[in-house]
Amino acid sequence: MDLKFLKGVGEKRAEAFSKIGIVSLDDFLNFIPRIYLKKINVREIPLNINENVIVSGRVIDLEHPRKSNHPFKVVLKDNTGSVAVPIFGASEFRSKQFRLNENFVFWIKIDKENYSSVPRISYRDHIKINSSDPLDRDFLKFNLIPVYELSGVLKKTWIKPLLLSKIVFNAFSTLLKSNPDYIEETLPEDIVKLYKLSGKKEAVLRINFPLEFSDVEFSRKRLSFEELFYLELILALKKMFLQNEKKGIRFKKDIHIITDKFKSILKFELTDAQKKVMNEIYLDMNSDKCMNRLLQGDVGSGKTIVAVYSMLIAVENGYQAALMCPTELLAEQHFKTISELLMPLNINVSLLVGGQKKKLRDELLSNIESGKTNIIIGTHALIQENVKYHNMGFVVIDEQHKFGVMQRAKLKEKGLNPDVLVMTATPIPRTLSMTFYGDLDISVIDELPKNRIPVKTALRSDKDKPAIYKFVRSEIKKGRQIYIIFPIIDESEKLDLKSAEENYQLLKKEIFPDLKVGMVHGRMLWYEKDEETEKFRNGELNILVSTTVIEVGIDIPNATIMIIEEAQRFGLSQLHQLRGRVGRGADQSYCILIAKDLSEDSSKRLNILCSSNDGFKIAEADMDIRGPGEFFGIRQSGMLNFSSTDLKKDKDVLEIARSIAFKIIEEDPHLRKKEHEVIKKTFLKNHKDSLYLTDIA
Repeated sequence: MDLKFLKGVGEKRAEAFSKIGIVSLDDFLNFIPRIYLKKINVREIPLNINENVIVSGRVIDLEHPRKSNHPFKVVLKDNTGSVAVPIFGASEFRSKQFRLNENFVFWIKIDKENYSSVPRISYRDHIKINSSDPLDRDFLKFNLIPVYELSGVLKKTWIKPLLLSKIVFNAFSTLLKSNPDYIEETLPEDIVKLYKLSGKKEAVLRINFPLEFSDVEFSRKRLSFEELFYLELILALKKMFLQNEKKGIRFKKDIHIITDKFKSILKFELTDAQKKVMNEIYLDMNSDKCMNRLLQGDVGSGKTIVAVYSMLIAVENGYQAALMCPTELLAEQHFKTISELLMPLNINVSLLVGGQKKKLRDELLSNIESGKTNIIIGTHALIQENVKYHNMGFVVIDEQHKFGVMQRAKLKEKGLNPDVLVMTATPIPRTLSMTFYGDLDISVIDELPKNRIPVKTALRSDKDKPAIYKFVRSEIKKGRQIYIIFPIIDESEKLDLKSAEENYQLLKKEIFPDLKVGMVHGRMLWYEKDEETEKFRNGELNILVSTTVIEVGIDIPNATIMIIEEAQRFGLSQLHQLRGRVGRGADQSYCILIAKDLSEDSSKRLNILCSSNDGFKIAEADMDIRGPGEFFGIRQSGMLNFSSTDLKKDKDVLEIARSIAFKIIEEDPHLRKKEHEVIKKTFLKNHKDSLYLTDIA
């Protein structure tokens, strides 16, 4: 049936539905309600204070307002009594909407009225019901009425919440009336039975039209299992493809002159965790499978040293290596650190970023193409078309979640199917590492260097600022330096930027007029940021006022105080990452969180940071509080856009779904076994496009 012929739709609404991807009745099967409204009778109204509910009945009276600020009232009667529902505004229009003796369904909110035993009724929405229409009668058989997310496109065609609920119900009824078995099973029978899941048809029906609230969670769990199972199946297939379909480089040189010398020139002892991870990477690189590995560790755990060691294995075997960074500032810092570190080894390291002078850039490109350059460090400039590599064998991608899949694809295309190591600056919660990074092998540095002094963290308010500034002066007298961070979550937020600049002027001219105060923010040109950061690094500035642009990788051991204004606006992991900019030297460091108007949740969040320096615990808490979609500081598209899954609640479901999916692909990679027919059919119907770019990490 054409969508426009579905009851309640029509041509204009069908066009609006098509704009949100609903082009057939079948598409309504993927709708998931956001809330459910309990259907009650009039007598039960006083028993449901503070609740949103559904009442239905026949209109027995219409009360027109006597004054303009009074409501129009519809008096509704069912077999237990009557209730007057007040509707404010547009009384003339309302008088045409309602007719005596017609049947309606109302969504109302019930509140306790002050100084009265009669509850206060607030109107939310309504729809007309035709008692002689079987579809309308069936709609009211359910005790819970679903309410769906209503997009702006649909609102423009006068679709309101209850009408959308009715349209979805009509779509379900029409589909299943013509073919009761239209909703097919998508999981093997043995999995459904073993894990006591509901059938697909029952789950889809009961999550949309439950008989009681327990139906909702039971059905959601089944649909969540399916979402996670097919996600993990895709990841298992990607991983298998990478390991089996494409032969990688085998870095097999037995004499490790460069890497052994590198270890010997380090001025500190590697931690056991670093040694373990280095061995995992070495074993990968020593095999002919294409390495695709995620390296994660806490702030200051020594990931960069591991990455350099890995790149040197490639150089030792006659290949080039690249390190791709999300910002020019971080690329330049890595270049400075790695160049100095490798100077005794006579390794040629180049920096390739935007804005370099043509003569220098041409020389760099020539050295890269000829193979004179061993290690190339840069940003997106590394994947530009005019960059030609001599023999790229190993790629490190720092802060991967700030890059898109296509950028990673282009970088891999530059080389001979190079091994890839992805580094994240902050620990990733286990549930996210199994979803967003589920096709990668994972190495974890779960130990900090023994000489690392934990940063002391305190939560303060604006009234504490005089004492904080006094403490700042005492640290500066000792020769220390200070960061002060202001919250520009999105650098396009002009009001935030204005506020940060005004505070900078206040700090510079009134609070610390005798000190040298600098500022960096995301809308400055890269060389302006570099210039100011270099002044701070060289000790020419006492205080650096900054937005979150300093969050990643800036390493200044002399900085001992990190003050973060309006700390409640940051995520926990972001705060932990900012805190990691101090505590890099031999002196005790401090992180001071200044917050105001704290909610209970915000207070709980910030106190977690004050009580722990463990990035892994903080990452888990951050995801539990904010949810996975916000964990990276941006809304990730695609992989984390679940309709039924809640990763905060479904950790156990994810573990089981992943285990089953990977086991199936290991035993039956082409899904040829009879018991896997339903998986293959579902995969080819719904998920085959997910294997696009399958050879990218």
